[in-house]
Amino acid sequence: MTLDIEHLTDLEVKELISELKRVTGKFPPLMQLYGQIKDDTIVEGTLNNIEYKLHRYRHPIDNTRFSISLRFSQTNETLVRIDINNGTHKNPDKTIIPQNHIHIYKDTNTNKKDDYAAKLPGHFQHLRDIFEALEDFLSYNNIKI
Repeated sequence: MTLDIEHLTDLEVKELISELKRVTGKFPPLMQLYGQIKDDTIVEGTLNNIEYKLHRYRHPIDNTRFSISLRFSQTNETLVRIDINNGTHKNPDKTIIPQNHIHIYKDTNTNKKDDYAAKLPGHFQHLRDIFEALEDFLSYNNIKI
C-alpha cells in the first residue's frame, strides 16, 4: 500500500514516526559549540521507503534557541519538529503553547501540516543544547545512524 503523504491520517503519522528509519546520507561532523547550525541529512524509512530530511537549525547568536525537524523530501512538509526557546506558539484554535514545543503532522483544512503545536512529551529530557536534544529526537523518531 502506498501512502499519500499529502493526506495522512493520525494513525499513519504515528506509524511513520515509530517506523525504523536509517540515515542514508552523510551525517554532518561534530559542529562548533557556538554559532549557527543549518544542515540537512537524508533519512529513509525501512518499511515505506519514504525519504526524509533531518534538519538541524541553531540560532546564530543564541545557542539555546534551536529546532530539529524531520521533513518529507518529496513535499518538504514536516512530520515532526521540536522548537526549543523559540517563543510561544499560537495554534489556529487560539490556544497558546509554551516556548518548548513539538509540531506533528496533522492534515487539516490549511495547507500547512505543522500549524498545530503541543507541549513537548516527556521523552524530551535533554534540552540544554542542540546536540543533547538531537539524541532524544533521533530516539523519538526511531532513527538509527
